[in-house]
Amino acid sequence: MPYELITRLLGFPDFRLVNIETEERSVVLTLEREKMTFRCGSCGKEGLPGYDHKIQEVRHLLWWQHPTVIRFPRYRVFCPTCGVVTEEVEFLPVRGPRVTRPLAHLVYELCKITTHKAVGLLLGLHRGTVKAIDCAMMEKVQTERPLDGIDVLGFDEIAAGKGQSYWTLICAPEGPRGPELLHIVEGRKEKDLTPFWSWFGKERAQKVTHAVMDMWPAFRKSFLAHCPKGKVIYDKFHVIRHLLEAVNEVRKQELKRLGGAFKGLLSGKKFVLLARRSNLKPEAKKALSELLLVSPRLLKAYVLKESFDHLWDFTSRTWAMKFFRKWVGALKWSRLTPLKKFAAMVEEHLDGILSYCDRKVPLGYVESTNQKAKNVIVRREKARQELLSVIDSYGAVNLPSSGE
Repeated sequence: MPYELITRLLGFPDFRLVNIETEERSVVLTLEREKMTFRCGSCGKEGLPGYDHKIQEVRHLLWWQHPTVIRFPRYRVFCPTCGVVTEEVEFLPVRGPRVTRPLAHLVYELCKITTHKAVGLLLGLHRGTVKAIDCAMMEKVQTERPLDGIDVLGFDEIAAGKGQSYWTLICAPEGPRGPELLHIVEGRKEKDLTPFWSWFGKERAQKVTHAVMDMWPAFRKSFLAHCPKGKVIYDKFHVIRHLLEAVNEVRKQELKRLGGAFKGLLSGKKFVLLARRSNLKPEAKKALSELLLVSPRLLKAYVLKESFDHLWDFTSRTWAMKFFRKWVGALKWSRLTPLKKFAAMVEEHLDGILSYCDRKVPLGYVESTNQKAKNVIVRREKARQELLSVIDSYGAVNLPSSGE
C-alpha cells in the first residue's frame, strides 16, 4: 500500500508517513514533519520556531487486530508569552495518556456501554489508561457543555451497587436545548452536591427559579442554600408512590381483618388495586370490581387514590388547596389510618406540591432519567459479559492482557 495513501487515511495535518515496521505484536508508523513552524501548547499561538525535539510514541487505533503506535518528532517551542513549552499537536489530546484523539474518542464511546477492564482487553490498553482517558474526555465534554438559559433543575437519586450506596442525578427538565442530564455525583448528602454547584457556577445558580426533587431533606437544603430565591417542586411520582404504599397497607389490613373466605379475593391483587383503572385490561377490571365489593374500606381507599391525581391539574394554588382540604375531609370519619398518615405527610410538604401550580415543569423527565440510568447499569453489565466472551473467542489473536 503506497505511503501517500496511508498518509491521507491517517488524516494528520503537517505529517507524512515515511516508514512501517512491526515490533513484537505492534505496528509502528513513523511520521515525518512537512511543516517546520509550530503552535504553542499553552496559549495556542501559531508560527513559532522550534527550540529542540525528541521522538515521541503514542497509541493509535488498531491496524486490523494489531495495536498501532505512531512515532514522530515532537518539538519544544519558544513562545514570547509562555517561554519554552511543548508544542500543540492537532491529533493529540491536550492532556492525558499518550494516545491519539481518534483512539481517545473510541475509548470514550466504548466506556459508555461496558467496563474499563473490557475496553482495555479489547484495545490492548491498561485499565488505568482507559480510566484516565474516560475521565479526561468526560471532563472535556462537561467543560464545553453550554449551560446558559437553564432556570429549572431536577434532583433524583439512584441506588448504585449493594448496600446504602447512591448516586444523585441532576438534570434540566426543560431549557433552551430541551431536557438534558447535567451531572452525576456520588452520594446523596448535602455535602456530596457541592462539586455540582462549583461546576454549575454561582451566577447561573442565581438564575434558577425552580427545582424538582423528592422529599429527601438534603436536596432541599442544598438547593435553597445556593438558590435562596428558588422554589421547590416535589416530584409527583414520589408523592403518588407514598399514596400507593398507603393503599396497599389498607389492603393488607383488610386481608388480615377479613381473612377466611375472602382471602382468595384480597391476596395477590396488589397490582390490580394500585394500577390506574384506565390502564387495566377487561379481565383485570372485573377482578378489581370483585375485590372492591368485598371491602367498603378498600373501596373508599381506591376512590381516594384515583381522585388524588387531580391535585396536579390545577393552575391556581387556591383551588388546589380547596381540593386537598376536601380530599382530607373525606378521611375524617374513616378508619383508613395509612391514608391519614399519608395526608399528614403531604400537609408538611404541601407548599412544594402546590408550587407546581406556578410552574408546570415536565415532571416525567426526572423519573425517566432515573429509569434510564438503571437500565444503563443493567445493560452495561450485560454488554461487559458479551464483550468478554467475544474477546475469549479471539484467543488466537494474542491480544495483550490489561496489565501490559
